[in-house]
Amino acid sequence: MAEYHSAKLEAADKQNEQANKVFEEGTHARQLSDEYVRATVTLATVLLFVAISQRFKTRMVRVGLLVPALLLLCLPLYRILLLPRAP
Repeated sequence: MAEYHSAKLEAADKQNEQANKVFEEGTHARQLSDEYVRATVTLATVLLFVAISQRFKTRMVRVGLLVPALLLLCLPLYRILLLPRAP
């Protein structure tokens, strides 16, 4: 019966499209949150390097830990600057 149209079937199709749209928005939000978490973990690693470097009395060891920490600091700062902000 090609001429028969079910109103419930059309409503189900609309709800399915809406669900797909909400699912895509959720997937995008999850990806953004993952990027923020990665940046935060990297910043915590920098903080760990700085804290460890303070425990050493030798200047060369301190510099040896602070230089990679400074280089590692650039990566999450760059990522944070490129990530979208909350409205």
